[in-house]
Amino acid sequence: MERPTWAGVQAIVLAVMALFLLPLQAQAERNWEFSVGAFGGKAFNSNGDVKFKFGEGSGFTTGTAHGVNLNDSPTFGAKVTAWYLPRQYNWQPQIGLELDYTKFTADLHQQTAGATGTSLTPGFELGSVTFSTPQDISVNVLAANLLFRYPIWATPELPQGRFYPYIGAGLGVQRARLSVPIVSHQETSYSPAIQGMVGLKFFIFRNFALFGEWKRTTGWHTFTYDGAGLPPGFSARHTIASNHVVGGIALHF
Repeated sequence: MERPTWAGVQAIVLAVMALFLLPLQAQAERNWEFSVGAFGGKAFNSNGDVKFKFGEGSGFTTGTAHGVNLNDSPTFGAKVTAWYLPRQYNWQPQIGLELDYTKFTADLHQQTAGATGTSLTPGFELGSVTFSTPQDISVNVLAANLLFRYPIWATPELPQGRFYPYIGAGLGVQRARLSVPIVSHQETSYSPAIQGMVGLKFFIFRNFALFGEWKRTTGWHTFTYDGAGLPPGFSARHTIASNHVVGGIALHF
């Protein structure tokens, strides 16, 4: 049996070293960082206007209820994020893309709100609107966000910083599911959604982080209440604007 030459031994050693070094080189040269996260907190729903088209036989054509209160609620969701890394171990600002899902409720309970409206009878004015029947509104938002972050306290062990503040804005779709239990009525509305956010993420380990975030979501929904016993042609347009204060965890890889 022929003994290996010194050149052959060197070739084998170099090949083995390459098997170990190539993955490290790919890791060092990678241009993207990915993370998945989950969050929970509270949604503070803003008081807003509800615009009515009253329909036949109501005495008014259009009207607007002002400062309608939508109940605050728990909020929760998840996100998948990709950060572009033009350089490693650098404190320069970085750009990210994110897919963000949020769920909460914006229920409308019994109340009387000030209103203005157009009457079919000269001299009559719409002074208020009374919501006598509770309405449950479940809301889901799916949006794509553009993010910017600034790594702070970057080290070789934590190349994207021990923590970083971030801001972002996004566009998406908001789904609102209306339920009026007293008349067994349900309907669903889809709307474009806009949102903006600001947050702070802190790394416990290289691949595990905690974050806190404020996010505002806004959507617009028209409900017809068809079959709920209201005059033909009736509809109500709601603005659902909410401030979400949440905390969460994220895994980075």
